Amino acid sequence: MEFEIQLKEYKNRIDQFLLECLEPEKRRASSINPCNERILEFIIDFCSRGGKRIRPILLIKGYEAVGGNDLTEITRTSICMELLEAYLLIHDDIIDRDETRRGGLSFHKMAQKWSGETHFGLSSGIIAGDMLGGMAIKIIMASNFSESSKLRALNEFIEAELNCFHGELYDVILEHEDTSEQELLKMIDLKTSSYTTQAPLVIGAILGNGTDEQIAILREYGGLLGRAFQITDDILGTFGDEKTTGKPAASDIKQGKKTLLLVYALNHSSTQEINFLHHSIGNKELTTNDIETVRQIFINTGALDYAKISATRYAEKAKSVMEASNLSGKEFLIWLTDFVVKRKL
Repeated sequence: MEFEIQLKEYKNRIDQFLLECLEPEKRRASSINPCNERILEFIIDFCSRGGKRIRPILLIKGYEAVGGNDLTEITRTSICMELLEAYLLIHDDIIDRDETRRGGLSFHKMAQKWSGETHFGLSSGIIAGDMLGGMAIKIIMASNFSESSKLRALNEFIEAELNCFHGELYDVILEHEDTSEQELLKMIDLKTSSYTTQAPLVIGAILGNGTDEQIAILREYGGLLGRAFQITDDILGTFGDEKTTGKPAASDIKQGKKTLLLVYALNHSSTQEINFLHHSIGNKELTTNDIETVRQIFINTGALDYAKISATRYAEKAKSVMEASNLSGKEFLIWLTDFVVKRKL
């Protein structure tokens, strides 16, 4: 309960700084054109919806782990990760053709509904994502940390972006190819771990003047945590409650996304089950019964159990790395590791 209270306190402070960052951009937009202002209103709405702010919290904890003590400045700077997340989610929803996000319309669908034009919605989503990416970099550069620390942090931020872009492209490619578990983990490391768990911790540690050894520990921990996070996320994407996840039930199945569930099931199914999976995965016209059959195959083949065990295994490895360290505040990160893999279906 103590850690959950801390999580909420961090989130509340982050939400406050997030709005303080976005409001000036809205004022700038209003001085240009009413349409620009409307798009910024959509950005604020999108960024304010849901989310536990795990990425900015990890940046703060990476800073504290190496002895950083300016909580106000690091919290303000941590917003860069939430802006990056919003940027990537907006573009990801365009790529995946998803219509909802965090319990509301995806960004491009909001803009499309307002304008009545599909292409305007897509264009607005691309532009809004690009704007958020620029704002994220600006947050780092405008912080009060040393110039050398900011340059190192910015380099880490850009490297994470590039890895994520490569991972996203690899993910799209894997939708059309047979995939091994090792290939899937490579994609997860690039697409998810890079910016979701590793970069926030490392950027925080850099801004806190952490040593190379401390940064290496946080990078290793973040990589393992990222795998646990994504495998859990994929389980939720197939078996989760839409009201909890904020996304359409079984969207991963309809999209044809490669997950550990699918990779394992294809290697442990009967010929009839394999044929059904090939017919169903990526089929936008699936019925409720078809989706339920896919889920049942994941259960019957042991894919669901295997995915859960794998997520737990990576989480336990991450905890071991943290437990063996001398980093400050490691108890919160150990608790957060359990929190990530025990999110509700």
